[in-house]
Amino acid sequence: MKKFITFVILTIIFTTQLFAASENPYKFLKKEVLIGKAKSEMKNDTRSISKKKALSIFEDSDGKAIKITLDTKFKGHKNDWERTGERNQRWETANKKKPRKFKKPVYIKYTFKMNDFPTHPAVGGSLFQVIANKGNSRLLPWMKLQFSGDRIVHQLNFTKEVFYLKGDPENSNFDKVGYKFDLGKVSYFNDYRTLSFKILASKKENGEIIAWLGNKKIFEVYGPNFTIGDGYTFKWGFYRWLKDAFLNDTPTQSLTVKEFGFSGKCEEILDQDKCSYVSENKNSVSYVSFRKSSSRSKTYGKEISKSIKWKKPLPEIKINK
Repeated sequence: MKKFITFVILTIIFTTQLFAASENPYKFLKKEVLIGKAKSEMKNDTRSISKKKALSIFEDSDGKAIKITLDTKFKGHKNDWERTGERNQRWETANKKKPRKFKKPVYIKYTFKMNDFPTHPAVGGSLFQVIANKGNSRLLPWMKLQFSGDRIVHQLNFTKEVFYLKGDPENSNFDKVGYKFDLGKVSYFNDYRTLSFKILASKKENGEIIAWLGNKKIFEVYGPNFTIGDGYTFKWGFYRWLKDAFLNDTPTQSLTVKEFGFSGKCEEILDQDKCSYVSENKNSVSYVSFRKSSSRSKTYGKEISKSIKWKKPLPEIKINK
């Protein structure tokens, strides 16, 4: 009898632990949301706020998903919250493997919605970044899926200089030319949308970046597409920058993600139509509105302590529409 009772108690404990593990948001993320190589390669990043604060499991008529919430009361990592000129806040995962090089393409799939996402003109950030690396050191955002106010864009950057300021050696700053492809208002993403990419990073003519929103192509960019760095990694999650003057009225914002992943094997991530697509003439084309702009980060009166420069003419994308 005692053995039976002991068995029942152990069974209950084991079942309870199993249930609790299945409802642990981070474990749910790793098991149910991340796909392809992301499942094994993406890890909680160093500047992320607490998983217990940021992550929750969201369920509606579309099933379960992971929800990432950022609230100013959570503050942020010291190097983000006390950054020169602005405050940053994030919950992100990042590659913990060696950076990808330029020889082979990678395929990406990202399904998300922003139905709990009040906008504010002083708040912007990113939902996914491709980071240029030098060796194993991360240098700069090469590409990023970005929000600013109530708009969503995908940005491709050609960086002329990465520099660091005295007294703030952990944060990089940029002099860059960016191409922003407009994906619409935040309200368009109140329902789940799927972004897909084929990326072949290159400093030569064979570079290739193709993006789809659902089954519609957003843009195709061919030719040199990379400047500073010798490889790239991914950062996925929710990152935002905040202006101090508006900190008290900065809204709580949440991103809900159904699926995110990448692979060097297209068929593991994307459907056959996308995997088999080949441009006839490899002319760069945008199917949405886009703009090109130049920007240089402010120094706020501080001296530059370190600088990495691109010493050749910047690549230029000639886009047909």
